[in-house]
Amino acid sequence: MFKFNRLELNYRNKLIITFVLVVFLPSIVMHYITYMNSTQTMTTKINDLVTHHLIQTNKHLNATLSMYEDTLYQLMLNEEVVHSTKKMLYGSDFEQLVYSDTLQRTFEGYTNSKAGIRGFTFFDKNGNILLSYDKDTDMTWNPEREGTPFLLIMKLNGMQEGPLITAAEKLKTDSKDAQYGFHIARKLFGISSGRLERMGYIVMTLDESVLANAISNTSAASSPNGIDSTIYLIDANNIIVSSPDKSKIGARFDDLLDDTTMRFSDSSLPEAAVILGQASVINHYPNEKTGWTIVNVTSEKKMFAELYAMQKLNIWTGSVVFLFSTLLIIYFSGLLTRSIHTIVNAMKQTERGNLNVKVEERTGDEISIIAASYNKMMATINELMEETKCAVQKQKESEIRSLEAQINPHFLYNTLDSINWMAIEKDEHDISRMLKGLALILRYSISHSNKMVPLAKELEWLEHYLYLQKHRFNDSFQYYVHLKPELNEAKLYKLLLQPFVENSLVHGFAGMKTGAELHIRFYITEIQRLCIEIEDNGCGMDEASVSSMQNGSLDPDKSDAAGSGIGVRNVMDRLHLYYGEAAECRIMSQKGCGTKVTLLLPIQFDNPKEAVMDNENRNRGG
Repeated sequence: MFKFNRLELNYRNKLIITFVLVVFLPSIVMHYITYMNSTQTMTTKINDLVTHHLIQTNKHLNATLSMYEDTLYQLMLNEEVVHSTKKMLYGSDFEQLVYSDTLQRTFEGYTNSKAGIRGFTFFDKNGNILLSYDKDTDMTWNPEREGTPFLLIMKLNGMQEGPLITAAEKLKTDSKDAQYGFHIARKLFGISSGRLERMGYIVMTLDESVLANAISNTSAASSPNGIDSTIYLIDANNIIVSSPDKSKIGARFDDLLDDTTMRFSDSSLPEAAVILGQASVINHYPNEKTGWTIVNVTSEKKMFAELYAMQKLNIWTGSVVFLFSTLLIIYFSGLLTRSIHTIVNAMKQTERGNLNVKVEERTGDEISIIAASYNKMMATINELMEETKCAVQKQKESEIRSLEAQINPHFLYNTLDSINWMAIEKDEHDISRMLKGLALILRYSISHSNKMVPLAKELEWLEHYLYLQKHRFNDSFQYYVHLKPELNEAKLYKLLLQPFVENSLVHGFAGMKTGAELHIRFYITEIQRLCIEIEDNGCGMDEASVSSMQNGSLDPDKSDAAGSGIGVRNVMDRLHLYYGEAAECRIMSQKGCGTKVTLLLPIQFDNPKEAVMDNENRNRGG
């Protein structure tokens, strides 16, 4: 017997043998294509008929809703309604009682003007019900959905104009039978104090039967060739607004679907599904007026009755051919995977920690190349692991050196503290204050330099810095901090302001003995960003210097000894690192006219609700 497992074939030849065997399956493919073409042709014809019907149904729905919208609009233009609502809002108690009765009679008249209208409700602009009329009950609002009026008012406020149409919901009635209705609402405007003012909202409540009649008006066309079909109306959240089975109103349309493997269209509705235990085809059409969708569900049972018989025959034939082909593929796939199993076993040993495993290269095909690559990869991994061990050791040594380097700043801080006490003992309080400020500046600078802090804490540090600078420059300048109290807890990164302040003191006020002023302002812009302005009346800069500072391209060799040029460039880099495109830095300056730096940062609070609102600025002068 010829043994295929000893025949050394390359991977390409093995694949060719497998594909040649699979060619015996075209008969199944041919039957499948024939069935699919027949199904598609019939489905297309029925879809065309149903789509035409859905278009007509959509037009009728729009016409019906427009008719009731016009009724609501006419009611709101009624002079008695305008006058009565104004008296109910601003009149005396007696006038409110009288005009409440007048408005109720008007509501009653309009309720009886068209079939399907249940009543009207008048809300004030705060969403409180001032008057509600319903011809069947005193309350149309479902107590199980107490938030319904509030949500309705919120949606109305979010609309620019036009009416708001809500989905159907279960109404509270005295009847034992469940009743469903929906609402059409509009904002009510009137003239108050000589100007147009929103007086409140008027909501018209209608029976759900209005929607049911609108979408079933041409129901005969929805059943072409005697095929059963049902029409649903669902909202954007797949909630059923109208249904032949009233108990389904308010439920999710998805809950009617029993099929777990469905094809979906662009509108996220299944084109084919099992609905309530029955295989169905779904057609849908969007209603632009309401945002709802008209859904037509057609039973597949009668649609594809003849095709099902052919499908069964094709399934039995295809199953036999598929079984035979599967056995052949399994046999030959065993030949293909034998070499692969060797590599897989080697990988499993590697997972268990054996990094010295090697794969034997015996097959002579492409699998041998994979095995050789695997062996080479393992050798490389072993080398990299040795390099990693060395790198970890070097990192530990670097951390130790970094820890040692931190000793010097802390030693300097402790030394300054000792000198401070010596100055206090000698009653040198000015020197003591300067030493204390310098120590605080040092500690603040070396502790978590990339940490975010409250604005108040950053300004406290800046106060110490400016105090030392005033002594350094013999009180040749004055500084002012303009800050609203509610911004005290605003968060920003440490040491973002110091380089700009130092730039003003060292360069802007160079040569000025008196009259130098520095203003630092903090406020929130209209687009909810924290704005920081650092403005001086110093000597200013030319356009080239402004451009270099704005672009962070200052030449380090030309910066002063204090490194303010490098500091400004460092701030530019930090702003980009911390905030990305959300931060912005603007520099405006002119020779002899001072310099103004504006920083725009995202506003951040730890707890914004606890921020104290105060409109007075806090001015602190040196």
